[in-house]
Amino acid sequence: MLSKEEVKELRIDFWGRLEHQMKKLRNPHGSKVNWMNYNTGIKHLYFRMEADESGARLCIDIQFPDEGIRALYYEQFEEFKNVLSSKFKTLNWYPKWDHWNGKEIARIAIEKGGCSLRNTDDWDKMHLFLKLNFVKLDEFWTEFGEVFHNLK
Repeated sequence: MLSKEEVKELRIDFWGRLEHQMKKLRNPHGSKVNWMNYNTGIKHLYFRMEADESGARLCIDIQFPDEGIRALYYEQFEEFKNVLSSKFKTLNWYPKWDHWNGKEIARIAIEKGGCSLRNTDDWDKMHLFLKLNFVKLDEFWTEFGEVFHNLK
């Protein structure tokens, strides 16, 4: 059993290594991107990477406090379901998701199970999963993000 401090160090090391790898990547226009703190340009809309004992996830978190606005953005993503499905193997669609912060959000996620943050032997496949899928998400956002910006 790992102590809290050991788990904290694993997390820091995992994300530090991923950030180092992501710095080498460019967006479709060849520009540098802050992958770890991706700016969608829309307040309350976030692209997040998660990793824990149950696997790795790349999430589109729609966190508008107003339920109607949150539903509107979620429905707009649903309009692009075919496009997103062509980029990602399996997307999980959650119109209502209880976030760890206690708030209800909408979430769309691609997940990789069968790996754990606590097993350093899994890190390469978790990093690869997150990198490849984040690049695909960025490509989608580069092409279709303006549609979401117009909802503001």
